[in-house]
Amino acid sequence: MTSPSTLPVPVTFWSRAGLTLQDPGLAQPAPGKAGKLVFEPDGRFYAGRLEPKSAGTLTLDLVSPRPLRVWLAGVLVLDEPLFWRSYERELRLAVVFPCQAGPLEMRVEVGLRPRHPEHIDRDCPSRNRDHVMAEAARRHPDELGLTATLHPKATAPAVSLRFLAAQFVRNGITWQHILARPVRACQDAPSTWLRSTDEEQLPALVLSSSVLPRDGEERTNETERAAGLRRFFVPVAEPNDEPAPVRDLGLDARVEPSIEIARTLTLTVEGPAGAVALPLPAFESLGKLAPQREFRQVAWPAAEQLRAGVPEPVLPPAWQPFEKLYYATWDMLLAIVKHPDPCSGLSNDYISTGAGFVHHQFVWDTSFTAMATAYAWRAMSPYTTINLLYTRQFDGGYIHREHDVRDGSPALYEPDFSPNPPIMTIAEWQMARLTGNVLRLRQVYPALKANHAWLQYNRRLPDGTYWTTGLANGLDNSPSMGDGYPDLTAQMAHEADVLASIATVLGLTEDAKVFRREHAAIGRALNKKLWSESMRIYSTSLPGGGHNPNKVVTAFWPLWAGIVPPDRVEALAGHLKDPKSFWRHHPIPSLAADSPHFKPEGNYWLGSTWAPTNYAAIRGFERAGRHDLAVEATARHVQCMLEVFNETGYIWENYCSEASTRGNWSGRNYCWSALGPIALLLEELLGLEADALANTLRWNPPADQTSGVRRFPLGPATVNVMQTHSAAGTAIDVDTDRSFTLELTRRGEARRIACAIGRTHVEL
Repeated sequence: MTSPSTLPVPVTFWSRAGLTLQDPGLAQPAPGKAGKLVFEPDGRFYAGRLEPKSAGTLTLDLVSPRPLRVWLAGVLVLDEPLFWRSYERELRLAVVFPCQAGPLEMRVEVGLRPRHPEHIDRDCPSRNRDHVMAEAARRHPDELGLTATLHPKATAPAVSLRFLAAQFVRNGITWQHILARPVRACQDAPSTWLRSTDEEQLPALVLSSSVLPRDGEERTNETERAAGLRRFFVPVAEPNDEPAPVRDLGLDARVEPSIEIARTLTLTVEGPAGAVALPLPAFESLGKLAPQREFRQVAWPAAEQLRAGVPEPVLPPAWQPFEKLYYATWDMLLAIVKHPDPCSGLSNDYISTGAGFVHHQFVWDTSFTAMATAYAWRAMSPYTTINLLYTRQFDGGYIHREHDVRDGSPALYEPDFSPNPPIMTIAEWQMARLTGNVLRLRQVYPALKANHAWLQYNRRLPDGTYWTTGLANGLDNSPSMGDGYPDLTAQMAHEADVLASIATVLGLTEDAKVFRREHAAIGRALNKKLWSESMRIYSTSLPGGGHNPNKVVTAFWPLWAGIVPPDRVEALAGHLKDPKSFWRHHPIPSLAADSPHFKPEGNYWLGSTWAPTNYAAIRGFERAGRHDLAVEATARHVQCMLEVFNETGYIWENYCSEASTRGNWSGRNYCWSALGPIALLLEELLGLEADALANTLRWNPPADQTSGVRRFPLGPATVNVMQTHSAAGTAIDVDTDRSFTLELTRRGEARRIACAIGRTHVEL
């Protein structure tokens, strides 16, 4: 029913090929459909007419899948771009425009419909892309939707509004972003009193919602103000009034990560002369399972404080030069700390991705970085950066691979969902084994379990393996395409294994049983479907049978998941040590050197050596019992990184596998490259494995070498362990301020040593 204070306004559109803004044919409308403008494939300009029956204020609600400009009565009232990476694929807009009775001419200009670049289809194909593109076109038809409403006798500011899905939570209230662009010279003639338009004062404007009337606020930065934009925040949910989830756990009818409208509220637009009300789309809120949603300031240590607060490695003589890179890496991590706007929706300051990605944060980059920075948990919070990921989780469990840190929005790059490798769980488990923080596991378990469920529902194939894409799995342009992927399949098995361990710690016995069964089932499927007997390696399955002939570094990932039979471990070890394949100058290249697609200079994932995949492979060989290979690969990896650092002064996103130089497509100061100089140095070269949840430190020190670590943070205990070797023999000395158990491995044999407060000395 029409409100007595508002009236619907008839709208007629017609299209004229080649119409220009001076086209006299505007006065002679052709038949058209009211309220909807279907765009012509090559059309750019269109014309229409609105017919308000009396004076007042006109409000237009518009939805467009293309960038849009709109003129009313010759006045430009809308000028909105639509970035090709916009995850929403459409503009949701409103216009407030004072008008007189009688026909009101309308002109529309549109740009091209946004589309991903062609190289994505060429280099990063997806088995699901044709379906996604067809469904996206169906859900977002190539037309302008318009509803016009007249508010008789009302006088309100002339303004256009862009409704953004960006939100943040403050004091329990959810606030949503709106961009406003005042419409200049709507009624008056051009001014004779301004030297330039820069001197013009933006008109007074207040936006507020029906959730908390009159509680909207303006927060326009200098860049936006210079562009004639104003940013407002309006409340869309009170603490006890959040809309119900828009989708169930794991189930997802979307084809892309669009943020859906959860409900429609009322927006009031008010100026000095009056106000009007119009519909306000309130989008679904992200991060409902996050351990922290509201922004908090983080205290970061100075560089010297951080150096003094992290473990101090004591390395054998051959590896002592690595100490320089170890501390330089901590300095690099501090140097890329960013401080987001508190209204971005992000939870706190964070360690950014790197110099090449100023505005974007990725899931697996962030998770791997947390595995390295966890060793500094006494000096700085280990959770700050990974907390960002939980705030970006959709209803149903999905977490997009990449987010724009300026407003927290998902960044669409390939058409489809792009779930990065699900290794947040592994990162949380490694942090817990250093900190002993069971409460943190309890806080994040629901979110981790939900993301795992989404992948089960949406990425599992009938044969029990999992599919992904070159962008979703982070390998971008790698020739790893096919159906079932060894990496995501192994990652899901690994995550199930770790979720079972977390559930056990939390006392969730039934959950633990379910996840252990899943770990075993995925392992069986991977070994049955993704092992190429002819190549003796794991490889992506092909739709017509057989396997992708390219040997990709993710073939080693099943080792880390603990699902590789012993005979296949040896086969994989053979591939690793083959100098024609993966054992290059800087092992382990992302693509084997004997692949026809291999590029010696790197070309990103066509041959560069990468920290995360090296870490996964090395830790995999460690788990499979090949500590010797893990140490040898680590030493080669860190040595090459050090040589590049000595030459350039930087730690790089990826490295050339053929020489000690950076990869040719590589950004400097990259977060996850901390894995080698920090995590692998401590875990493999020094052989340390923390298990604060069991009050145990496992140590497999270099044989017959003086080595150890000082200030190791094992839960509440601060531990110094040192192995000294001389002609007289080998001894272990332990200093600790809390009792713990040292599980010492020496020449393949394990020995448990109870270490009381103070010093423990053991002759070996």
